[in-house]
Amino acid sequence: MEVSEKEEISVEDEAVDKNIFKNCSKIAFYRRQKQQLSKKSTYQALLDSVTTGKDSTRFQIINEATKVPLLAEVFGIEGNIFRFKINEETPLKPRYEVPDVITSKPRTVRLTSCSGDTGNLILADEKGDLKCHITANPFKVDLVSKEEVVMSINSLGQLYFEHLQIPLEQRATREKENASIDTSQMGPVDAKQKSKSRTDVHWMSESGIIDIFLLTGPTPFDVFKQYSSLTGTQAMPPLFSLGYHQCRWNYEDEQDVKAVDAGFDKHDIPYDVMWLDIEHTEGKRYFTWDKKRFPNPKRMQELLRNKKRKLVVISDPHIKIDPDYSVYAMAKEQGYFVRNHGGGDFEGICWPGLSSYLDFTNPKVREWYSGLFAFSVYQGSTDILYIWNDMNEPSVFRGPEQTMHKNAIHHGNWEHRELHNIYGFYQQKATAEGLIQRSRGKERPFVLTRSFFAGSQKYGAVWTGDNRAKWSYLKISIPMLLTLSVTGISFCGADVGGFVGDPEAELLVRWYQAGAYQPFFRGHSTINSKRREPWLFGKEHTQLIREAIRERYTLLPYWYCLFYCAHVTAEPIMRPLWVEFPDELETFGVEDEYMLGSALLVHPVTEPKATVVDVFLPGSNEIWYDSKTFASWEGACTVKIPVALDTIPVFQRGGSVVPIKTTIGKSTGWMTDSPYGLRVALSTKGSAVGELYLDDGHSFQYLQKQQFLHRKFCFCSGVLSNSCADEKGHYTSKCVVEQIFVLGLKKQPSSVTTHSSDGKDQPVAFTYCAGTSTLSLENLSLNIGTDWEVHIK
Repeated sequence: MEVSEKEEISVEDEAVDKNIFKNCSKIAFYRRQKQQLSKKSTYQALLDSVTTGKDSTRFQIINEATKVPLLAEVFGIEGNIFRFKINEETPLKPRYEVPDVITSKPRTVRLTSCSGDTGNLILADEKGDLKCHITANPFKVDLVSKEEVVMSINSLGQLYFEHLQIPLEQRATREKENASIDTSQMGPVDAKQKSKSRTDVHWMSESGIIDIFLLTGPTPFDVFKQYSSLTGTQAMPPLFSLGYHQCRWNYEDEQDVKAVDAGFDKHDIPYDVMWLDIEHTEGKRYFTWDKKRFPNPKRMQELLRNKKRKLVVISDPHIKIDPDYSVYAMAKEQGYFVRNHGGGDFEGICWPGLSSYLDFTNPKVREWYSGLFAFSVYQGSTDILYIWNDMNEPSVFRGPEQTMHKNAIHHGNWEHRELHNIYGFYQQKATAEGLIQRSRGKERPFVLTRSFFAGSQKYGAVWTGDNRAKWSYLKISIPMLLTLSVTGISFCGADVGGFVGDPEAELLVRWYQAGAYQPFFRGHSTINSKRREPWLFGKEHTQLIREAIRERYTLLPYWYCLFYCAHVTAEPIMRPLWVEFPDELETFGVEDEYMLGSALLVHPVTEPKATVVDVFLPGSNEIWYDSKTFASWEGACTVKIPVALDTIPVFQRGGSVVPIKTTIGKSTGWMTDSPYGLRVALSTKGSAVGELYLDDGHSFQYLQKQQFLHRKFCFCSGVLSNSCADEKGHYTSKCVVEQIFVLGLKKQPSSVTTHSSDGKDQPVAFTYCAGTSTLSLENLSLNIGTDWEVHIK
C-alpha cells in the first residue's frame, strides 16, 4: 500500500482509521485486568522459603488458584530506597527487564530480619529507621517509618500476575503475559493535625516483570534526590534553548524564514530559535532538504547565526521506503529496521507514505544514527542546527492504536509490546549523543522529544504533544507540566497558542503570558491554521505578547540558575505548591498555580474575559510581593487579584533574591555582557537569600574544566552581600549589577554605601517609596563575579 507524497493526511486525527482503532474494551489484557479488579487477591507469601543473599532477600509467592510459584526479591538501596521485584520462578522464557534507564548499579544495603509474628517477616536496614513488613496471607508489603505505615503494596488485594503459556498453534499471535500490582500510599501530612492523605494506585503492564523502586523521602526534595540517583538529573541545557522558540508546520521556504526572522526584529520581540517541520525535507526524507524551498540551507543558517540565533529541524523515526534514499538504503542493508513477525522489515504508513522504522533499541542502530548528524554526512547542517524528535511513540497511521503492531520484533528478539514505552527514549538518547559527537564532545545538545520514559531528562526536553487552541487546553497544561516536573523532567512545555486550530487574540495573549513562565517556551501551530506570528493580531496584542516574551528574557539569569540546580541536585524547576509547603493540606489540591524554584509563585490567567483571579498564597509565616506593583500580602490566605489583559499574577516570596537582566537583546546571545539587577524581597524577619549561576552557556567546560561562577546573595541586618557559593568554579565575567530593588524595607535609610573587596567604600544615591516600602538603587557598577557588600543604614 503506497501513499502519494501529495496526499493530504489530516492533522486533526493523524490518519486514524476508526474501523481498526481499538478501545480498551477490545484489548484482551485490559479486559482481564478489569475482571480481576472485582476480585480479592488469592496470593500468599511462603515465608518458610525465605533466603537472604548479599544484595537481597528472596521468598516465594503463590497464587492459590494456579499454584504457579513466583519469586519475590526485596533490596535495600542506599539513600532510603527499597526495590521490590516479582518474576516467575521458572518462566518458559526470560521476561523483559528494562535496561539502560538506571544510570549505574544501585548500591545495596544489607537488610536484616527482625522478630515478627507468625505469618510475618520484618526486614530493616542497619539504622532501623525504615522497616519492610511482609504479611504472608493475604500477601501484602508495608513500609513502616517510626511505627507508621507510609507505603503499602497490595493492601487492596489486586495483585494479578499472568504466567507465560505455550501459545495455541491456531493463533497467529498469542496474547501475552501481563503483570499488575496495586499500591496504597499513606503518609503523615501534618504531624500537629495528625492528618493523613491516601492515594490508591493500580498499575497495569501487558508484559515484563514487576520491578519497582520505593522512594521513601521523607521530604519531597528527598524523593527527587532518590529518583535522580537512579535515573539521572536533567541535562544542563544550552542557554539559547531557554529563550523563545518560533515554530510552525511549516515555514514555506528560505524567504519565509527570512521574513519571519526580520519580523521579530521589526517589532522588537526577542527570540532565539527558528523551527522547521517535515516540509523542509525532500519528500519527508529526514536528513535532506527540499531543493526548491531550501536550496541553500547553510546560507539560511548563516542569516540566523548573524542574529545569534539557532535552527531546529525535525527528524522522526520512520524512514521512507525508497532504495534511492541513502538513509533507507544503509539501514536496509545493515538490517537496522524493526522486523515484522514473519521476519521481514516492519512497514507502516506515516508522513512519507510507506515507511520502515529504525530499531533504536539496538545499540548498533543508535551508534549509526548518531553518526548521521556529522556535518560531513548531514549535508547542509551547521553547528547552529539542533533536533526535534517527533512521532516517536512510534506513530503508525492506519494501524491498531495508531502505533506499531505488538508482535513486531526488536533487537534481542523482543516483541514491540515489551518495549513500546521506551522506544522514543532511545531515539532521543541517540540524537543527543549524535549532536555531542559532531562537536567532538565540546558542545551541549538540544533535543526535543514527544515520547519519553524514566530517565529521558538526561537527553533534553519534552513537550505535551498536539494540543488545541482552546482555553481548556491552556488550563490543563499547568497540571500536565507539573506532573512531568515532579517525575524528573524539568525541561518541559506545551505549544503556546495550541497546535490545532486558530486561537482568538485574548487566548493567544494569555498563552504567551503562561508560556513565558514555563520551562520550554515555544509557539507552534499546524499546517492548516492561520498564520499567528506575534505581530499579526493588532498593535495592542503585539505589545502584550512582546511584554510577556521580554519578561521571559528579563528572568533568564533566574531560569538558568534553576536549570543548574535541577542538573546538580534534581530540584524541579516548576513545582506544585506542596513541594515547597508540604505541611499545608490546602496546597495539595492546587493545580492552577505553581512555584518557579522557591522564589516565584505564578498564577496564569486561564479563563476568558477574566477581571479577577483568586490566588492562594501559602505559608503562615510567609510574605509575598507582587512582582510588578511590589504590593505585599501575608501568607496562608487567598487573595482576589484584579487582572486586565496585560496582567499575569506573579509573586516573589519574601526571603528570596531573584537575579534579572536589565537590558533585553534580540536573543540570549546578545545579552551575554548585559547588566544584572537584583530583586531582594525581605522575609518577615528582614532577611533574604538567592543565587546566580553563570558559565559560557553552550559548552561542557563548566563540567570538564570547572569554568563557571556560582554566587550567593544574602541580605541580613541591613547588609546585602555577594559571595562565592562554590569555590571550585572559576569563570570571568564582565557583567555588573547595575540595579538593586529591596522590597519590604520598613523605613527609609539614612545612607547606602557599597563596600568592595579592595576595601573601597562608595556612597550610593537611592530612592525610597514609603507606599510600597521599596528601596531602589540605580546606576551601580558592581562586578557580578567579585565579593562586595551594600550597607543600608
